[in-house]
Amino acid sequence: MGYTGRGMMATKDIKAGEVIVQVPERNLVTMKSLQATYGARIARFGKKVNSHMIIALHIALLVQAPERSGWLPYLRMLPKKFDTMPVRYPPELLELLPQNAQVHVKKQKAKIQADYNITLDFLQSNADLLTRPLQYEEYEWAWLVVNTRCIYLDAKNQSAADNIALAPMLDFLNHTHDAKTEGAFCTKTKSYQIKTLLPYKKGEQVFINYGPHDNCFILVEYGFVTPNNPYNYVTVDDDFIQLSIPGESMAAKKDKLELLDMAGYHGDYVLHKNDVSFRLLAGMRLRLVNPFSKSSAATQLALAQWHNVVNGELDQISPENERLVPIHIERLCDDILAQAKKNLGVLARKKTTFAVMHLQQVWIEARDIVLSIIDKIHRKEEL
Repeated sequence: MGYTGRGMMATKDIKAGEVIVQVPERNLVTMKSLQATYGARIARFGKKVNSHMIIALHIALLVQAPERSGWLPYLRMLPKKFDTMPVRYPPELLELLPQNAQVHVKKQKAKIQADYNITLDFLQSNADLLTRPLQYEEYEWAWLVVNTRCIYLDAKNQSAADNIALAPMLDFLNHTHDAKTEGAFCTKTKSYQIKTLLPYKKGEQVFINYGPHDNCFILVEYGFVTPNNPYNYVTVDDDFIQLSIPGESMAAKKDKLELLDMAGYHGDYVLHKNDVSFRLLAGMRLRLVNPFSKSSAATQLALAQWHNVVNGELDQISPENERLVPIHIERLCDDILAQAKKNLGVLARKKTTFAVMHLQQVWIEARDIVLSIIDKIHRKEEL
């Protein structure tokens, strides 16, 4: 199965439009299927719980007493640990993640801890469910099982509280960015079905698609990365804020960031391969308005021109402003390039593990993206 490890292979030619996997409703682990066990208990508990929390608890309890259920084959198939998930990284690896990914991991850790705390409260009045006290590590493992393997019963309504399910056997299907599939619960067959929109030849690995996600997102949420991912990008929010602009006072910088926030252009500054986001260009053009004083007529004129540029009514604030934009975009690229070089150097000295290899790929991709932008600037192409 190549870089994906285990997976599912076509045993015959498959046509586009065919159902490739069908899991009966009775085999889905959902809030509905767990009502008999937890429904009345949740009602008595009184506090708000979510399906992720309860399904994770159920998996953790099954592991405590696997012989009591028919789920032992499924439990044996699950990973014993999640060391490739950044939430499980040791501190020295966690600090080598890009900054936006570190923020993502911090939020994920807080979510797991919050769910665990509520689960402990729930178990105080439902201790008969336990064979032993539920440790954080047990719950975290079960929470990650759900996070990395759950499906949405209604893909169009992913925010619904009780919309997720565990579907045994779907675990074997690997993700790739160019797979085209449709997945949904079929009321006619009472099963969750995945349909491929692409044909496969006998012997080929069959893939699904988790959505248009970059490798940092995939790494944090699922614990792997994919080669040649077209959705990769580099976030430069922190670098943009820390960027020192000649002639820009701290007060002017603060005013500009507030104006960007009010206009809806503060943050989400990204670089794609050969492409600078419009938001970053808009932010940089405003940062390069100098001198800057909100009370001056010249600044008010420049701000009006900036708004016109953002709205597509004007090409530029001024020739000088436009000349400076690529110069300072390149400075941001140089910052990322330095980070990539430093972190790749640190990673090269570490023992080779999947986590280390994933981090290396993330930083190589970041390096390649900023090099493509630098090359574009040097060729004097429009950003």
